[in-house]
Order: sequence, then C-alpha cells, then structure tokens
Amino acid sequence: MGQTAAGQIVVWQGGSLWTGRAAMTTDVHAHHAIQITLGLDGGFRLRGPEAAFGAETVAAVVAADKQHVFSVDATVALIFVEPESPQGRGLGRLCGEAAIVSIDPELLGRTPGALLEAIKGRDGAEMEAGARAVIAQLSGPGSPRDRPDARVARVIGMLGLRLDDPPKLAEAAHLAKLSPDRFRHLFVEETGLQYRSYLLWLRLGRAVAAFAEGHSLTEAAHAAGFSDSAHLSRTFRRTFGLMPSSLHLE
Repeated sequence: MGQTAAGQIVVWQGGSLWTGRAAMTTDVHAHHAIQITLGLDGGFRLRGPEAAFGAETVAAVVAADKQHVFSVDATVALIFVEPESPQGRGLGRLCGEAAIVSIDPELLGRTPGALLEAIKGRDGAEMEAGARAVIAQLSGPGSPRDRPDARVARVIGMLGLRLDDPPKLAEAAHLAKLSPDRFRHLFVEETGLQYRSYLLWLRLGRAVAAFAEGHSLTEAAHAAGFSDSAHLSRTFRRTFGLMPSSLHLE
C-alpha cells in the first residue's frame, strides 16, 4: 500500500489531532503518546510487532511506548494524548497491560460524529473540542494518581519553558530535590522514558506543531533543535512509522 496521507493536524498542550484520508501501512514504531484511533468512513487494522493484524475495527487505543503497525485505507482521526496528563492516566488504566485495545463504538456515543462534523468544517477550535470530548469519554473520572509524582511534574513543567536550553539531568535532579541516580529512576517510573528520550519526544512535538502551522520541514527541524530536516525525518519515521514528507496538510 502506498504511503500517503492528506489532512490536518491540530496541536494543543498535552495532545494533538491528526485527521484526513490515508492509504498506508506504517513501519513498526512506538511513540510516547497514547493513540486513540477512529475510522471515520471505514475501518483500519493494528498489530503488535510480532502478531498478525487483528480484525478490522473502527475504534482502538494504542498504549504509550508500545510498538505497533497501523494499516488503513480510509478517513481516520488519530488523537495523541500525553500519558502524564490526567486524561492520559485515565487512558492508561483503560489499556491496562495491553498494547492495543479495541473500543466498542457505543462507548463513544455521539462524540465521533461531532468530531467528524468539526473536521468537515475545518475549524481548528471545534476540531480540538471534538477530540477532547472523545478523550474525556474514554478516560473516565479522575483519581488521586491522575498526575505524576510532584517532583517529576515540576521538572516536566520547567522543560516546557526551557526546551531551547533544557537542563542537564543533574540540574533537573536538583530541581526535584533528589540525587541524580534517584531522579533518573523516578523519571523512568513516572514517564516510561529515560530523561534524554523524553527531551527528544518534546522536541519532536515542537517540530510537529511547527509543521502543522505551515512551516517547511527544514524550518520545523530548526525550530525544534534538530540539526536538519534529515535528522527530523529519521526521528519522525522511527516514532510514527512513516516519513513526514508523506503527509500533505490541507
């Protein structure tokens, strides 16, 4: 199947919506975001790296940091949610230990239809609202553990302000009032990623946001601290299973 996709990307703090017509089968890949996948006019298939494709479905959730392959020839909505957010924690409970969870469309109620109408209207604010409604429908009520450890949350908040000049691990540990070794282990426990890998994920998110705003791949790469568009493309393909050049934003 050719690697083509045409559509729109809307980015907000803690999440993003990628939607449009796609005809592709991705490489095996994994990303830090939890992925809600909705087939808006047809189905799609998902599988883990060693399993056969499951039955075609129209709604599924892929857990954070889990390798998978995505195959589709339909109009889809991919909603990416940061797993450290309250909504991400709720979706994490929905996934449990599974890498991929098929969702009964009845659990989503009317939210996919409302999202589709917003997409047809090409209104970014309405699209974001529709995607957030889908997230809320699946993430369920909050719990006391719906936020990461306060010390890790403090560092994550600071990274959002200092991504152009991120602190070294030792400085981040000092902010968390922990030894570097203890901070390193706690950060992995809370996020699932090594500190440097998390920084790379944040930079990739900045590049995607710049690309969605209409900047070229080179401009997006430089805005996010990548050496050039080739570096960004390699990271993008490893993370999302396809080259950013295969995306045609409308």
